[in-house]
Amino acid sequence: MPTPEHLAAHLRTLSPEELSALLTARLDVLQEPAPRSLGELAGRLLRQESIIRTLSLSALSHVQVAEAVAALGDGWTVARLADLLGVPADDPFLRETLSVLAGRGLVWPGAGSHLRVMWPHPLGLGPTAAQLLQQLDVVALREIGAALGVTPGRTKRAAVAELAAWLGDAEKVRALVAQAPASVGTSLSRIAQQSLDPFGFGGIMLGAQMDAPPWAVDRGLVVRSPWGSGVQMPAEVALALRGGAVPFTPEPPSPPLGEVDAELVERESAAAAADMLSLVTAVTELIGHTSVTVLKNGGIGIRELRRMAKAAGRDEDRIRFAVEVMTAGGMVGGSERVLALGDGFEEYATMEPPGQLLDLADSWLGLPACPLAPGSAGDPALSWDYDDEAVLSGLRAGVIGLLASVTVPGQSLDPSELPGLLTWHMPFLTEAARDDLDRFVAGIWREAHLLGLLAHGAITLLGRQLLAGDAEALRAHLAVLIPPARTTVVLQNDLTAVVTGTPSAALLALLDQTASTESRSGAWTWRFTPASVLRALDAGATPASLVTDLTAVAEDGRLPQPLEYLIKDVGRQHGRVQVRAVGCVLCSTDESLLDEIVASRALKGLRLVRLAPTVAASGKPPAETLVALREGGYAPAEVRADGSPVVSVVRQRKPAPAPVPVPASGAPMLADPVALADRLLKLD
Repeated sequence: MPTPEHLAAHLRTLSPEELSALLTARLDVLQEPAPRSLGELAGRLLRQESIIRTLSLSALSHVQVAEAVAALGDGWTVARLADLLGVPADDPFLRETLSVLAGRGLVWPGAGSHLRVMWPHPLGLGPTAAQLLQQLDVVALREIGAALGVTPGRTKRAAVAELAAWLGDAEKVRALVAQAPASVGTSLSRIAQQSLDPFGFGGIMLGAQMDAPPWAVDRGLVVRSPWGSGVQMPAEVALALRGGAVPFTPEPPSPPLGEVDAELVERESAAAAADMLSLVTAVTELIGHTSVTVLKNGGIGIRELRRMAKAAGRDEDRIRFAVEVMTAGGMVGGSERVLALGDGFEEYATMEPPGQLLDLADSWLGLPACPLAPGSAGDPALSWDYDDEAVLSGLRAGVIGLLASVTVPGQSLDPSELPGLLTWHMPFLTEAARDDLDRFVAGIWREAHLLGLLAHGAITLLGRQLLAGDAEALRAHLAVLIPPARTTVVLQNDLTAVVTGTPSAALLALLDQTASTESRSGAWTWRFTPASVLRALDAGATPASLVTDLTAVAEDGRLPQPLEYLIKDVGRQHGRVQVRAVGCVLCSTDESLLDEIVASRALKGLRLVRLAPTVAASGKPPAETLVALREGGYAPAEVRADGSPVVSVVRQRKPAPAPVPVPASGAPMLADPVALADRLLKLD
C-alpha cells in the first residue's frame, strides 16, 4: 500500500506547472490551512473521500483504467496494464488516459493499491496473494515454496513477499497451470471467472463454493477459506487465468447532430427568458394576493396547482416549475399551511431583469427535484427527495456541458442521445440515477428550454456563457437578450398607469406601493384608488412626496389632474384621527407629583407624555416602567385595567441558557494553486 512518503517522492519529480495543474484538479486539497509540505499534501491526496470524489467525476475510460490499475495493485506497469486492457503498450488512448489520471494525482509509477478505496474488489477479484498467504503458517508457506521451486526467506514476512511475487508473474502462473491435470485446469478456470460479489458477507469470507483441487492448494493457486468450506483465489492468479481483455472504451459515443438556424435559437432563447420572468411575476401575484394552501407534508396538491394555473392563465407544468425554482431560491416558503413569499424574494425584487434570470438559473441548478420529468404530473409540487439533489445538480450541469462540447452554433442534438453520452462522461453519476436516468434527462431538457439555456434542441449563447462563467460576456449578452427595464410610466386620466415592457425594480416598487395591480402580462397595468393612495401614505409617504415621485417617472413629465386631485383629497383625510401606541399609563390624583415625574431627567428613558391632568403615558411596558419609577425613588403600585391591584408573586430565578454556537457559513477558503505549488517545491 503506497504511503504519503511514496507519493511525496513522486510529487518532487513534478515541475511547478505540473504540480499546480494537479492542485487545480483536486481543489479539496487546497482548503485552508494549506498543506505545509509535500508530505502533508500527499496525505491529503491519499484521503479516501478525496480519491472517491475525484474518480466519481471521471469519464468511463478513466474509471476503467483506474480500476484495472487497482486490480494490478502496487508494482503495476504500463506493459501489464496494456496487456490486461488488450491494447498495445504504446496505445495513444491509454497513454492519454494515464496522463489525465496522473495529472489528478490518482496514479503514479508502481503504486495502485490505494485505488482500492474505490473498488475493494476491482474487476470482481478477491484478496491479493500477500493477503491470503498471510493467513497461513510458516510450515504451509514452505510447502508451497517447495512445490513452486522457491526457497522462501527465513521469516514469515519474507516468505509471503517471495511467494506473492512468484504468483504475481502471469507467465509463470499460466505455465504452471498448463502442467496441471485437465480437471484441475478446468476447475481453476471456473474459479478465476467467478466474481466475488455472490459469495457471502464481503465476498472474501466464504470463498467460491467449489471443490478445492489439492494440486492447486499445494501450489498456492487457491487458498482454503478459514471461515468456510470454499476456496479463495489470489487476485493475481485470477487475472492471469481469466484470459481476454477487460473492458476499455477510450472514446465517447459519437451521436448524429442536426442542423438548426442559429438566429432562430437565439430569438427563442430571448422569448423563453422573458416568459420565465413573466411567469415568476404571475406566481408572485398569486402568492401575494391569494391563499395558496400547503399540504401537511409541505407540498402543493394537484387541485391547488390547477387552480393557480387557471388564475394565472398558464399551464400546470409551468406553474409547478416556477414554484419549485422559486422555493429552491428562497423566494417562496410555507407559512402556517399557506405558501408565502420568503426572504429571498426581497433581494430578487431589487434586481434588474438580467440579474433575476441568472438568479433563477442558479436556483434551478441546485433544485433537489425534477418537476418536469415524465411521470411527475400526478405528484404534489415540492415533494422533494434530497437524496436526488447531488444527482440532479450533476446531471443538469452535465446536460448543458455536453451540448456545449459536442455541438457548435447551428447544430442540435436529439435528447434521446443524452443518456448514452452521460453514461460515458459521468458513469458514477448515471449509475446513481439508476432507473430514473431517462426521465430525469427528459425533465432537465424541458426545464432548460423554459429558462432559455436550450432552444430547438441546441444550446444557446446564454447556456454557453453561463457554463463558461464569463461574467462580462454574460452581462453583455443579457443586455441584448432581455430588453432594458423601463424607468417611466404612462399615467392616464382614468387613473391607470401603463408600462410597456418590464419595469425597473425602483419603478415597480413605486407603482406597487401607490396603486393596485390590474395586469402583468404584456403591458403592465396598475390603477390608482383611494385605498392604494392611503396605503402609500400609511407607509410613510406624504401627498407632496407622492406627487413629486410620480411626476418624476411620468413619460410626459406631468401628473394627470384626476390623479393629483385624488392624492390631495386622500391626503387631507389622512391623519385626522391619530392612534398612538403606549406601553402603559400612570394615573394619580396628585397632579404636582405627575408634573415632577414627567419632568424628571432620570426617567427620560420612559418617554413620558402628559395626556390629562391626572394621566401620563409611558413608552415602556408596565414592568419596565415600575422598575424605573422605583429606582427613581418613587413608590408606584401596579393595577389592572379595571383599577384593581396586582399582587406580585416572587419566583425563583433560573439561570439563562448558554448561547448556542452558530456555525460559520460560506464556502471554504482555498489556497492559490500556483503559489502553493511553487512554495512546496522550494521547501523540498
